[in-house]
Amino acid sequence: MTLDLALQAAVSGLLMGGIYALVALALALVFGVMRVLNFAHGDLLLVAMYGTVVLNQALGLHPYASTLLLVPLMGVLGWGLFAALIRPLLGSSALMQAQLTIGVSFMIQSAALMIFGADLMNVRTSFESSTLPLGRGIVVGVPLLVAFAVSVLACAAVAWFLARTETGVRIRATAQDPVMARLCGVAVPRLQKMVFAASIALLALAAGSLMTFFHVTPTTGVQFSILSLLIVVLGGLGDLKGAFVGGLMIGLAESLAGAAFDSALAPAVIYILFALTLLFRPRGLFGRGSIA
Repeated sequence: MTLDLALQAAVSGLLMGGIYALVALALALVFGVMRVLNFAHGDLLLVAMYGTVVLNQALGLHPYASTLLLVPLMGVLGWGLFAALIRPLLGSSALMQAQLTIGVSFMIQSAALMIFGADLMNVRTSFESSTLPLGRGIVVGVPLLVAFAVSVLACAAVAWFLARTETGVRIRATAQDPVMARLCGVAVPRLQKMVFAASIALLALAAGSLMTFFHVTPTTGVQFSILSLLIVVLGGLGDLKGAFVGGLMIGLAESLAGAAFDSALAPAVIYILFALTLLFRPRGLFGRGSIA
């Protein structure tokens, strides 16, 4: 692998890692506040991705424009899912959480297969082939660069909200000690429902950005569920900063491995990285998460 190829792979991997980070951040936020690992997380992203396709085909909306509709719709979906399925899971065992959310994942996949079929679907945009040269032969796609910018801004907005607003302080207090937060007057159940709905709404941002250069099939959700879980554990369960850095690391490792080896071997590098993290940093990259 030449230096120029390595630089190209590194830049592309970091940009894609930013999108992974946004998806994983939503999962880390849910775990941090509720201690629930949602194995259907990627499939909820799948719903937003198919929603982008439907809005484009039915109304001619650009993926960015469809995000304006999908964010509130996904928030409502998250609100309903929390009330119907997630709230009864609070405080239950990890096995119970896995069984229910994996069941939801299968239902979403089956519904997508029946409605849309197994064919690959995407959205054609006017700038899908646009590129931006960065020097030394490095070229990045404009849709990928915009998606990275949207992801970073969204992650920064979440961090600012949690650190600078009263509601953010209540969310952090609930994540640290829900019993004490309740005793201090925090409406914990309502706050948990709001956090879950907001986390699912964030997936609409990721979906709108992804569909400018990515594709969707009924199994796409599984891919993102696995990546999100790996990133959240890598960064430290419940650690939002760790999830963001973990997303960048996974994107970088995936791209460099694909450039250096056969693309089929790239996932093996990710799993090796994941295993080493579990071995030497069980609380995540910064040592602040729950033990995986």
